[in-house]
Amino acid sequence: MGYPRRVVNMFLALWPFTHLVKRLSPYPPFKQLFAPLIGDRMISAAFLPLNEDITLPESTVAPYRLLEELLRKSEVRFRFNHCICRDQENCSSYPHEPGCIFIGEAAAHINPQLGRRISVEEGLEQVRWAARLGLPGMVGHLWMDALSLGVFRKFDNFLVICFCCDCCCLLRTDMLKAGAGFHRAMKRLEGIEIEVTEACTGCGTCARSCFMGAVRVEGGKAVHDESKCKACGRCAVVCPNGAVRLSFDPAEKVLLDLYRKVEGTPNIR
Repeated sequence: MGYPRRVVNMFLALWPFTHLVKRLSPYPPFKQLFAPLIGDRMISAAFLPLNEDITLPESTVAPYRLLEELLRKSEVRFRFNHCICRDQENCSSYPHEPGCIFIGEAAAHINPQLGRRISVEEGLEQVRWAARLGLPGMVGHLWMDALSLGVFRKFDNFLVICFCCDCCCLLRTDMLKAGAGFHRAMKRLEGIEIEVTEACTGCGTCARSCFMGAVRVEGGKAVHDESKCKACGRCAVVCPNGAVRLSFDPAEKVLLDLYRKVEGTPNIR
Protein backbone atom coordinates (compact mmCIF):
# COMPACT_ATOMS: atom_id res chain seq x y z
CA MET A 1 0.00 0.00 0.00
CA GLY A 2 1.21 3.50 -0.83
CA TYR A 3 1.75 6.31 1.61
CA PRO A 4 -1.12 7.71 3.70
CA ARG A 5 -2.22 11.32 3.25
CA ARG A 6 -0.03 12.70 6.03
CA VAL A 7 3.15 11.33 4.42
CA VAL A 8 2.12 12.54 0.96
CA ASN A 9 1.52 15.98 2.47
CA MET A 10 5.09 15.96 3.79
CA PHE A 11 6.35 15.51 0.24
CA LEU A 12 4.01 18.21 -1.03
CA ALA A 13 5.48 20.63 1.51
CA LEU A 14 8.54 20.67 -0.77
CA TRP A 15 6.46 21.98 -3.67
CA PRO A 16 7.88 25.55 -3.68
CA PHE A 17 11.32 24.12 -4.39
CA THR A 18 10.15 22.78 -7.77
CA HIS A 19 10.13 26.34 -9.14
CA LEU A 20 13.62 26.96 -7.77
CA VAL A 21 14.93 23.72 -9.27
CA LYS A 22 13.79 24.73 -12.76
CA ARG A 23 15.31 28.19 -12.49
CA LEU A 24 18.65 26.82 -11.28
CA SER A 25 18.77 23.90 -13.74
CA PRO A 26 20.57 25.74 -16.61
CA TYR A 27 23.55 26.65 -14.42
CA PRO A 28 26.50 24.64 -13.08
CA PRO A 29 26.76 22.82 -10.73
CA PHE A 30 22.97 22.46 -10.56
CA LYS A 31 22.78 21.39 -14.20
CA GLN A 32 24.97 18.37 -13.44
CA LEU A 33 23.33 17.74 -10.06
CA PHE A 34 19.80 17.60 -11.46
CA ALA A 35 20.66 15.67 -14.63
CA PRO A 36 19.95 12.17 -13.20
CA LEU A 37 16.53 13.33 -12.03
CA ILE A 38 15.31 14.71 -15.35
CA GLY A 39 16.53 12.09 -17.82
CA ASP A 40 14.07 10.23 -20.05
CA ARG A 41 13.89 7.27 -17.67
CA MET A 42 12.71 9.54 -14.87
CA ILE A 43 10.57 12.21 -16.54
CA SER A 44 8.80 12.07 -19.87
CA ALA A 45 5.53 13.71 -20.82
CA ALA A 46 3.53 14.30 -23.98
CA PHE A 47 0.54 16.54 -24.65
CA LEU A 48 -2.74 15.99 -26.45
CA PRO A 49 -4.70 19.14 -27.36
CA LEU A 50 -8.24 19.07 -25.98
CA ASN A 51 -10.83 21.71 -26.78
CA GLU A 52 -14.33 21.24 -28.10
CA ASP A 53 -14.14 24.52 -30.02
CA ILE A 54 -11.04 23.59 -32.05
CA THR A 55 -11.96 22.80 -35.64
CA LEU A 56 -10.43 19.58 -36.94
CA PRO A 57 -10.39 18.22 -40.47
CA GLU A 58 -12.94 15.43 -40.89
CA SER A 59 -10.19 12.91 -41.63
CA THR A 60 -8.50 13.36 -38.27
CA VAL A 61 -9.06 11.52 -35.02
CA ALA A 62 -10.02 13.57 -31.96
CA PRO A 63 -7.44 13.36 -29.14
CA TYR A 64 -9.94 12.03 -26.62
CA ARG A 65 -10.07 8.78 -28.60
CA LEU A 66 -6.38 8.32 -27.92
CA LEU A 67 -6.92 8.89 -24.21
CA GLU A 68 -9.84 6.48 -24.34
CA GLU A 69 -7.48 3.83 -25.65
CA LEU A 70 -5.16 4.36 -22.68
CA LEU A 71 -8.02 4.26 -20.19
CA ARG A 72 -9.42 1.05 -21.66
CA LYS A 73 -6.04 -0.67 -21.72
CA SER A 74 -5.49 -0.22 -18.01
CA GLU A 75 -7.21 -2.50 -15.52
CA VAL A 76 -6.64 0.12 -12.83
CA ARG A 77 -7.67 3.77 -13.08
CA PHE A 78 -7.18 5.71 -9.84
CA ARG A 79 -8.34 9.31 -9.61
CA PHE A 80 -6.93 11.73 -7.07
CA ASN A 81 -9.51 13.64 -5.02
CA HIS A 82 -8.07 17.02 -6.02
CA CYS A 83 -5.66 18.42 -8.60
CA ILE A 84 -2.32 18.47 -6.78
CA CYS A 85 -0.96 21.34 -8.84
CA ARG A 86 -4.00 23.59 -8.34
CA ASP A 87 -4.12 22.83 -4.63
CA GLN A 88 -0.46 23.69 -4.16
CA GLU A 89 -0.66 26.86 -6.26
CA ASN A 90 -3.99 27.96 -4.74
CA CYS A 91 -5.51 28.23 -8.21
CA SER A 92 -8.50 30.54 -8.57
CA SER A 93 -8.95 30.11 -12.33
CA TYR A 94 -10.08 26.48 -12.54
CA PRO A 95 -11.82 23.93 -10.27
CA HIS A 96 -9.57 21.85 -8.01
CA GLU A 97 -11.69 18.77 -8.64
CA PRO A 98 -11.36 16.29 -10.22
CA GLY A 99 -7.70 15.36 -9.84
CA CYS A 100 -5.20 13.45 -11.96
CA ILE A 101 -5.89 9.92 -13.20
CA PHE A 102 -3.17 7.36 -12.51
CA ILE A 103 -3.06 4.14 -14.52
CA GLY A 104 -0.93 1.02 -14.59
CA GLU A 105 0.03 -1.61 -12.02
CA ALA A 106 1.39 0.94 -9.53
CA ALA A 107 -1.95 2.76 -9.44
CA ALA A 108 -3.49 -0.25 -7.70
CA HIS A 109 -1.27 0.45 -4.69
CA ILE A 110 -2.11 4.15 -4.17
CA ASN A 111 -3.60 4.70 -0.73
CA PRO A 112 -7.43 4.97 -0.94
CA GLN A 113 -7.29 7.98 1.41
CA LEU A 114 -6.14 9.98 -1.61
CA GLY A 115 -8.89 9.14 -4.09
CA ARG A 116 -10.68 6.20 -5.63
CA ARG A 117 -10.77 3.85 -8.58
CA ILE A 118 -12.91 4.98 -11.49
CA SER A 119 -14.53 3.37 -14.50
CA VAL A 120 -13.55 4.00 -18.10
CA GLU A 121 -16.68 6.11 -18.58
CA GLU A 122 -15.85 8.27 -15.56
CA GLY A 123 -12.41 8.83 -17.03
CA LEU A 124 -13.88 9.77 -20.40
CA GLU A 125 -16.27 12.21 -18.77
CA GLN A 126 -13.24 13.90 -17.21
CA VAL A 127 -11.63 14.14 -20.66
CA ARG A 128 -14.79 15.80 -21.98
CA TRP A 129 -14.80 18.14 -18.97
CA ALA A 130 -11.22 19.18 -19.74
CA ALA A 131 -12.14 19.76 -23.40
CA ARG A 132 -14.97 22.07 -22.39
CA LEU A 133 -12.51 24.12 -20.34
CA GLY A 134 -9.83 24.10 -23.05
CA LEU A 135 -7.30 22.28 -20.85
CA PRO A 136 -4.68 20.17 -22.66
CA GLY A 137 -4.31 16.53 -21.78
CA MET A 138 -0.91 15.35 -20.61
CA VAL A 139 0.28 11.76 -20.33
CA GLY A 140 3.38 11.45 -18.20
CA HIS A 141 5.82 9.01 -16.65
CA LEU A 142 7.03 11.01 -13.63
CA TRP A 143 9.25 9.74 -10.84
CA MET A 144 8.16 12.45 -8.38
CA ASP A 145 4.56 11.26 -8.51
CA ALA A 146 5.53 7.65 -7.86
CA LEU A 147 7.95 8.58 -5.07
CA SER A 148 5.60 10.93 -3.21
CA LEU A 149 2.72 8.43 -3.42
CA GLY A 150 4.85 5.54 -2.17
CA VAL A 151 4.60 3.37 -5.30
CA PHE A 152 8.07 3.92 -6.76
CA ARG A 153 8.85 0.18 -6.80
CA LYS A 154 6.20 -0.19 -9.54
CA PHE A 155 7.35 2.92 -11.40
CA ASP A 156 7.95 1.10 -14.68
CA ASN A 157 4.21 0.49 -14.99
CA PHE A 158 2.85 3.85 -13.90
CA LEU A 159 1.41 6.70 -15.94
CA VAL A 160 -0.49 9.85 -15.08
CA ILE A 161 -3.17 11.47 -17.21
CA CYS A 162 -3.60 15.06 -16.14
CA PHE A 163 -5.49 18.14 -17.30
CA CYS A 164 -3.69 20.99 -15.64
CA CYS A 165 -3.73 24.71 -16.38
CA ASP A 166 -1.08 27.15 -17.59
CA CYS A 167 -0.85 28.87 -14.23
CA CYS A 168 -0.31 25.80 -12.03
CA CYS A 169 1.07 22.83 -14.00
CA LEU A 170 4.16 21.40 -12.33
CA LEU A 171 5.76 20.77 -15.71
CA ARG A 172 4.66 23.77 -17.79
CA THR A 173 5.31 26.60 -15.33
CA ASP A 174 8.77 28.22 -15.40
CA MET A 175 9.77 26.35 -18.56
CA LEU A 176 11.15 29.51 -20.18
CA LYS A 177 13.66 29.66 -17.31
CA ALA A 178 14.39 25.92 -17.14
CA GLY A 179 17.40 24.10 -18.51
CA ALA A 180 17.59 21.93 -21.62
CA GLY A 181 16.96 18.73 -19.63
CA PHE A 182 13.47 19.86 -18.72
CA HIS A 183 12.81 20.90 -22.32
CA ARG A 184 13.81 17.44 -23.56
CA ALA A 185 11.48 15.80 -21.05
CA MET A 186 8.52 17.44 -22.78
CA LYS A 187 7.91 15.33 -25.90
CA ARG A 188 6.16 16.38 -29.09
CA LEU A 189 4.05 13.63 -30.56
CA GLU A 190 4.46 12.72 -34.20
CA GLY A 191 1.32 13.03 -36.27
CA ILE A 192 0.09 16.23 -34.65
CA GLU A 193 0.41 19.14 -37.04
CA ILE A 194 -0.15 22.84 -36.37
CA GLU A 195 -0.97 25.31 -39.13
CA VAL A 196 -1.42 29.08 -38.86
CA THR A 197 -4.02 30.14 -41.41
CA GLU A 198 -4.63 33.41 -43.22
CA ALA A 199 -7.06 34.41 -40.45
CA CYS A 200 -4.04 35.27 -38.26
CA THR A 201 -3.80 39.01 -37.53
CA GLY A 202 -0.48 38.86 -35.70
CA CYS A 203 -2.01 39.92 -32.37
CA GLY A 204 0.57 37.88 -30.42
CA THR A 205 -1.90 36.20 -28.04
CA CYS A 206 -0.54 32.76 -28.91
CA ALA A 207 3.07 33.88 -28.45
CA ARG A 208 2.35 35.23 -24.97
CA SER A 209 0.56 32.00 -24.01
CA CYS A 210 3.19 29.49 -25.18
CA PHE A 211 4.97 27.94 -22.20
CA MET A 212 7.89 26.90 -24.41
CA GLY A 213 8.36 30.24 -26.14
CA ALA A 214 7.83 28.41 -29.43
CA VAL A 215 5.72 31.11 -31.12
CA ARG A 216 6.80 34.52 -32.37
CA VAL A 217 5.19 37.12 -34.62
CA GLU A 218 6.99 37.86 -37.89
CA GLY A 219 5.66 39.97 -40.71
CA GLY A 220 2.31 40.32 -38.99
CA LYS A 221 1.76 36.56 -38.61
CA ALA A 222 2.42 33.96 -35.93
CA VAL A 223 5.30 31.58 -36.67
CA HIS A 224 5.94 28.31 -34.82
CA ASP A 225 9.46 27.17 -33.99
CA GLU A 226 9.19 23.42 -34.62
CA SER A 227 12.30 22.74 -32.53
CA LYS A 228 10.55 24.11 -29.42
CA CYS A 229 6.85 23.41 -30.03
CA LYS A 230 5.37 20.52 -28.00
CA ALA A 231 2.03 20.49 -29.87
CA CYS A 232 -0.02 21.07 -26.71
CA GLY A 233 -2.56 23.04 -28.75
CA ARG A 234 -2.77 25.94 -26.33
CA CYS A 235 -2.18 28.40 -29.17
CA ALA A 236 -5.32 27.14 -30.92
CA VAL A 237 -7.34 27.50 -27.73
CA VAL A 238 -6.36 31.10 -26.98
CA CYS A 239 -6.37 32.47 -30.56
CA PRO A 240 -9.21 35.03 -30.72
CA ASN A 241 -9.61 34.53 -34.48
CA GLY A 242 -9.50 30.73 -34.66
CA ALA A 243 -6.49 31.06 -36.93
CA VAL A 244 -4.58 28.01 -35.64
CA ARG A 245 -5.56 24.70 -37.22
CA LEU A 246 -4.65 21.30 -35.75
CA SER A 247 -4.62 17.88 -37.38
CA PHE A 248 -4.11 14.40 -35.91
CA ASP A 249 -3.52 11.80 -38.55
CA PRO A 250 -3.16 8.89 -38.64
CA ALA A 251 -4.41 7.81 -35.21
CA GLU A 252 -2.15 4.77 -35.00
CA LYS A 253 0.95 6.86 -35.53
CA VAL A 254 0.04 9.30 -32.77
CA LEU A 255 -0.90 6.54 -30.34
CA LEU A 256 2.25 4.51 -30.91
CA ASP A 257 4.38 7.62 -30.53
CA LEU A 258 2.54 8.43 -27.31
CA TYR A 259 3.45 5.00 -25.94
CA ARG A 260 7.05 5.36 -27.05
CA LYS A 261 7.51 8.79 -25.54
CA VAL A 262 6.11 7.83 -22.14
CA GLU A 263 8.58 5.02 -21.60
CA GLY A 264 7.06 2.55 -24.05
CA THR A 265 4.38 1.13 -21.79
CA PRO A 266 1.65 -0.08 -24.16
CA ASN A 267 0.87 -3.11 -22.00
CA ILE A 268 -0.67 -1.09 -19.19
CA ARG A 269 -2.33 -3.40 -16.67
